[in-house]
Amino acid sequence: MALNTKSLIEESKKAMEQSDNDSNMNKILMILEKIDVRQQKLEDKLSKIDEMSHSLSQMCNKITEIETSISDLVKRNSLIEKSVEDIGGLLDTVVERCTSNKKEIENMKRRNTEIERQIENDNLKENFKQIEHSLLDLRCRSMKNNLIFSGLGFQQNENCEEKLRRFMHNELGIEFHVELGNVHRFGKPGLNGAKPIVARFLYRKELEAVLRNTNKLKGKSFGVNEQFPEEIETRRKKLYPVLKKARHEGKQVKLVRDKLFINGKQYQSTEEEQNIATEYRETLLKNNQKQSGASPPVPPRPFKRTRTQSSDTNYEENEYV
Repeated sequence: MALNTKSLIEESKKAMEQSDNDSNMNKILMILEKIDVRQQKLEDKLSKIDEMSHSLSQMCNKITEIETSISDLVKRNSLIEKSVEDIGGLLDTVVERCTSNKKEIENMKRRNTEIERQIENDNLKENFKQIEHSLLDLRCRSMKNNLIFSGLGFQQNENCEEKLRRFMHNELGIEFHVELGNVHRFGKPGLNGAKPIVARFLYRKELEAVLRNTNKLKGKSFGVNEQFPEEIETRRKKLYPVLKKARHEGKQVKLVRDKLFINGKQYQSTEEEQNIATEYRETLLKNNQKQSGASPPVPPRPFKRTRTQSSDTNYEENEYV
């Protein structure tokens, strides 16, 4: 556009030079020059406007990009805020669980302490049980060679050992000399009003020989039993009815301390079986009383002593009755 304006001016100058009216032409030329100057300024401004437009276009593009970025940032911030909220909820849950776990751990510690104490107590109880069992076993062993003889009458200034020897000879048929240790009366009076006699045998074989002959006392008011501690004897008494019932049924029975074996198997007591055995024992006792016409026990009759001279010692005949 600027080039066209200059060419027109030059043509105008040429025309004016050739023309006569110089003054008018000069004026026109000056006007045209002013127009050219203004036109140049306008063109410069337009170019600047174009540059500014281009810059504005670039700025708009950048603004659009920024807005897009800002929108993305907003979305990301929203996601982050949601994530933070979720994390906050998780943290609250974790804190609650930690608090709950802490309480459970404290409870478990208390329970462990209680369990440890209980274990210690159980260990102590177990130790006491073992000690009691060991003491009971020692007591049983100390009484292993002892027999208790019941039903033997009591006399003043009696010799228990001599009385027992005559009893074993006359009632049990023991012909050999039995080696005895301590022989004495003990415990509570029996049905005949006399305390039983306990004797310690020096040899177990002689004790077993005496026990094998106790069947000769059937139907008589005498009794021969092994000696046991009170705890063992209480348990044995509960097993006696079961033993008699099983023996009556033809089963093989064996009573070892407080354990009953029937046909080779250890008997485990139940309340029902115990009641049945007790009823069976009571029935047998009633039947025996009916058959023998037995009456309730009475105090022992005054003993009549008769002295008989022996080659080695003096003794009262039938003194054990």
